[in-house]
Amino acid sequence: MKKTLWVFFLVTAILVLSQGTALSAEISGKVVDPAGEAIAGAKVSVEGQDIEITSSKDGSFRITKVQPGQVFLYCSSPDSNYLDGETRKAISLDEDSKVTGVQIVLSGRPGDKAGYVGMMGCMECHEASLGEHLDGTTDAAAHSRFVTEGTSHMVYPELWPKPGDKLIPRDPKGNTLKAQDPLDGHGMVNFVLCTEGEGADRDYLFKFYPEQPEGVKVTEADLDCSDKPSNAIWVPVGATIGGEGNWGEGYADPDHKIPDRHPNFGEGKQRYMARIQDIPFLVKWMKDNNVDRSGQPQDYVAYMPYFVMQDGTPPGSEVLAKGELGFPNFWQKSPDSWCKPYNTYSRNCAGCHSTGLSIEIKDFTDDPGPHNKFKAVVVDWDYKDRSMTCEKCHGPGSEHAEEGDINKIIAPQYLTVKAGNELCGQCHGNHDGRSINPQGIFKPTYNAGYKDSIGYGSFIPGVHQLKDFIANYNLPTTSLAPDWKEGSFHTWPDQTHERSHSTELLEFLRSAHYDNTTERLTCASCHDPHSLDAASLSAGGYDFTNAAYGNNTLCLACHAAQGPFQDIGIDDVAALQLDAGRKVTKGGKDVAMSAKDAALVRNRVARSVARHMQFKAGMGVALYTPDDPDMPAGSCISCHMPKTGKLQDINVDSMYRLAFDDSGRSAVAEGNVPSHVFDIVWPAQSAVLKNTDQSKAKDYDIMPNSCGKCHSSARMSGDRD
Repeated sequence: MKKTLWVFFLVTAILVLSQGTALSAEISGKVVDPAGEAIAGAKVSVEGQDIEITSSKDGSFRITKVQPGQVFLYCSSPDSNYLDGETRKAISLDEDSKVTGVQIVLSGRPGDKAGYVGMMGCMECHEASLGEHLDGTTDAAAHSRFVTEGTSHMVYPELWPKPGDKLIPRDPKGNTLKAQDPLDGHGMVNFVLCTEGEGADRDYLFKFYPEQPEGVKVTEADLDCSDKPSNAIWVPVGATIGGEGNWGEGYADPDHKIPDRHPNFGEGKQRYMARIQDIPFLVKWMKDNNVDRSGQPQDYVAYMPYFVMQDGTPPGSEVLAKGELGFPNFWQKSPDSWCKPYNTYSRNCAGCHSTGLSIEIKDFTDDPGPHNKFKAVVVDWDYKDRSMTCEKCHGPGSEHAEEGDINKIIAPQYLTVKAGNELCGQCHGNHDGRSINPQGIFKPTYNAGYKDSIGYGSFIPGVHQLKDFIANYNLPTTSLAPDWKEGSFHTWPDQTHERSHSTELLEFLRSAHYDNTTERLTCASCHDPHSLDAASLSAGGYDFTNAAYGNNTLCLACHAAQGPFQDIGIDDVAALQLDAGRKVTKGGKDVAMSAKDAALVRNRVARSVARHMQFKAGMGVALYTPDDPDMPAGSCISCHMPKTGKLQDINVDSMYRLAFDDSGRSAVAEGNVPSHVFDIVWPAQSAVLKNTDQSKAKDYDIMPNSCGKCHSSARMSGDRD
């Protein structure tokens, strides 16, 4: 009897519990386009719940029997005129609550026949809003000027020899470097770097010596920048790629006496490109293989055999081993294959670094394997903009430009979180050549199967998915030299933190920021894609213009008044913004603050952050100096965005930033690519990576951690010789 009653009691309790959490909450709102016009027939669903409703003729919807809690809505487009959308902030529901006025905006979509008009075509209507982003000022987006024809954007020109002098390239061991012969593509020849002219008229030249008869050796004394021998091949630098991240300071202040505090900052390398018609071997190869490049836009060899590595351990540092280079400095790049027909800008770079790309490719091999470099050689190409401009993110704009219809262009702010992040991930979600079609050839997100539809084979955000363009998308690989069959995420052995560059999205997908219970973020939540600065955002009734980065304003705008920072209010965050010299408004009016109030706010924030540091890492006695680039104690990103990666795919100790450990040995202090996992990388995670085979150990075997930048005890030496 007791057993029967007990079973009955359990069933009754379950029924009562079910009734107590009845699916009784309600959400109502409207689905509209970017102009505010109603969209009918859209499918609105509650994520994680089996509920879906169709928007009515006036765009309205009402969803009943929603399970209470923090919920997100997903909206499927009713037709090909729009892209899917969703709510990025969670809707908080109590039992029996009714939330009204929820608005879901669906971005428009260019038609499948839409073409590209180019940046100047966009400027015809949007000059006022675009001019400040694309005019080449120090604040303009680096995206729009990443590739520069000519040499006006040459970084560290002082590293080049003066006219009449010479620079003899050397390999990592200090030996005179030879490179592939640009005359016939066979053999290795000596070369030197030279310059002619001054100022804006200065030419930067690679002088290649002819191949020597067997037994004849060219000495360093024989190498110079004279006009002898008469059969030397002179190849001028025709364009530069990269080096643009630190626009103002990198050119006007190459020694970085002015601290760099840009969240959209990326200074790793600048490579030099040569015009294909300046390489005799390429001219002959194209003629022999019936490849006619006449009438096409100027194409380049993607990189010459020597380039500038901009960042790493500074030259002259005591931590450098004997003969080890400090940076900025020159470094070799594929000297034995630099002028092959497959090393062209149109093939290796343009997919990411140009806009409106269209290409024709041809195989010059019978080998079906993806590693045969003569597969998918570009024989014809075109583009609208040399660098990354408006339509790279907004999609092809010909229909929008012709009709003025706001629904004929992509509005990234209304994309789903997944699509919004993949917009950036088309270039920041893949480390190496892993295109699906042609297989394992292109690094950029290109799929020849889409060549005759929108984008001409290039990825279009919201329309396409990255998994259809990148082989093994979002899978990690930990090998130092991964090939296309491995995952697109080049990581440390933890398979979480990036080792190289260009995979920030894949880290972000592993972070709490991406998929949390209250708000789902995209790259644009923190980054302003139109400038080198942080995003502008709204919080607590305040509008922050390019939220200050170095003093924690950007982070606290979301994290204030909750968790460990409950005692910091949004008013305090607004004061931080003003204290950093940034603009903040409320209700459209500028906010002002006295010096006394600013001091009080700094004290409150310092106290709160110090308490968090003490509880999490025992750092309560540390000074609060988040704005000090050399010792940024208390800066959120110092601990939560350690620089685990580096902006170079060559693994050399000094290309990281080396410093001494507690025993006076060299060790990696940090890289120059901040982690986007936003977790703490503890020294213990670094320590387990020490190579037990000391004959092969390198400092770069060991992942940088959150503490090593400032604390020698947190650095792990590879015990290299």
